[in-house]
Amino acid sequence: MNDTMTQILDHAGGLDARLYDSVSASLDHPDLIALRPGLVAAAFRLMKLVPAKYIIEKALATGQLDPGMPVLETSSGTFAMGIGIVCAEKRIPFHIVSDAAIDARLQARLAQLGGRVQIVGADASGSNVQVLRLEALQEQLRDNPGGFWPRQYDNPDNQQAYRAFARQLIAAFGRDLVVVGTVGSGASTCGTIKALRETDPSIRLVGVDTFGSVLFGLPVGKRALRGLGNSIHPGNVDHACFDEVHWVSPAEVYASTRRLHAEHGLYCGPTSGAAFMVAQWVRAQRQDGKTVVFIAPDEGHRYIDSVYDDAWLREQGVADTVLATEPSRAGSPAMAGGAWARFEWERRSFAEATGRDKPAGDALAQIRATPTVPAVPATPAAAPAPAA
Repeated sequence: MNDTMTQILDHAGGLDARLYDSVSASLDHPDLIALRPGLVAAAFRLMKLVPAKYIIEKALATGQLDPGMPVLETSSGTFAMGIGIVCAEKRIPFHIVSDAAIDARLQARLAQLGGRVQIVGADASGSNVQVLRLEALQEQLRDNPGGFWPRQYDNPDNQQAYRAFARQLIAAFGRDLVVVGTVGSGASTCGTIKALRETDPSIRLVGVDTFGSVLFGLPVGKRALRGLGNSIHPGNVDHACFDEVHWVSPAEVYASTRRLHAEHGLYCGPTSGAAFMVAQWVRAQRQDGKTVVFIAPDEGHRYIDSVYDDAWLREQGVADTVLATEPSRAGSPAMAGGAWARFEWERRSFAEATGRDKPAGDALAQIRATPTVPAVPATPAAAPAPAA
């Protein structure tokens, strides 16, 4: 599904320059940046464009999407931006159902790309707003019978989109690597590791979640961190992919995000900061020479008024927090607590690791059945939870 690319060899400087035929082609892979020996950032400018591009192009190729019909999705984050860029390039209309948590600058960009953004649930909170978003989307699908819904939570093509990224990692590091990534929809971590393990089944995957997220067996609760974690179980989270799981807290993640910028010049959002802090710890524990690669999903521009603002950190009560420097080891997911915890998941199913069954049904069915949890008040910081 990749765009045609012209490669030009600069013989004088020995540089391999690439001429892309679209903006999306320039964004569908990360830069691999060695921060220190054995620690590498896979830094995407907009990771959610990867599945948006793959899913839409496949839908066009297979006839699931007619070029004149709209792409319809619910998102308040970067998946919406990925859809917007791809649809603008291909002159496809798109309609995003979102809520009051959407960043005003993101909403403006989507409109400038030719999309319609529908805001629902201004007075709703917690899981109620997710229900309203998905039900509004269902109404749009009924009104546009030829419209296409990417279904990022449950569409297996979301995982397939990361096979090219896995090939990039194998080309750079061979089999001697460990992957660390935050988990929201589950597609980037599970899709990448499944492709990597076709080369070597021993390659390890460390997932990063947050407290208040149900993904790995904790009770649903308020989540100040967005972009990782979830209040439902997306179909793209394959628990048997994970060797180890960490749960992290806002103070540590915000500090790690700023440290990534201060020490390495890598200007990213808190999902990247969360992966960075865990990857640093994982690298320090390993003596086998394997490279630890952490996935950095997006840039930090949306967080200039929050994570990168000292006054905002003071308002959140985290500016002077004594930070955890290593995780506590939990004997089971139910025992995970404190500011930072980890559990040896050991590639088990959800039921095997937690002792209880995972809720049945797709995203809409689960959200309708989820008890309402009041949302953390919207702030400039909260990059809306994905819709990964």
